[in-house]
Amino acid sequence: MPDSELRTTRRVRVDRRRGVSGLGLVLVILGLLALAVAYSRVPPEVFRWWPAILIAVGLFGVFRRPGWVDELDVLYGQQLARTLDRPRRLFSVALIGLGCACLVFTTGLLDTRVVGPGILIALGLLLVWRRLR
Repeated sequence: MPDSELRTTRRVRVDRRRGVSGLGLVLVILGLLALAVAYSRVPPEVFRWWPAILIAVGLFGVFRRPGWVDELDVLYGQQLARTLDRPRRLFSVALIGLGCACLVFTTGLLDTRVVGPGILIALGLLLVWRRLR
């Protein structure tokens, strides 16, 4: 292998390692949040509402239309823009659902001891309903 190709290969590997690690940032933020909760003077009841942040981010993602989608509308037509925008909206809806599910448990609206039997009952009712249809 010539030296120029070897240098290019090494440069590509080094460039790929540069930049910010997403997982590293998430871990740092989670650690800082854990420290803030542990040493804060805010009443613990306030921290029960943390899933509302997930719901707010999900709602923002559902109702916000990013600029690159508008550019695709102009360049290629609305059908392509809708197709490429769909995964972002699906992720936003999933984030809202996750936030709502967590909110139900953190606020104490649903007891965690009910979840397992509730899932079994729901699956059983679904099977009975499908058979009767």
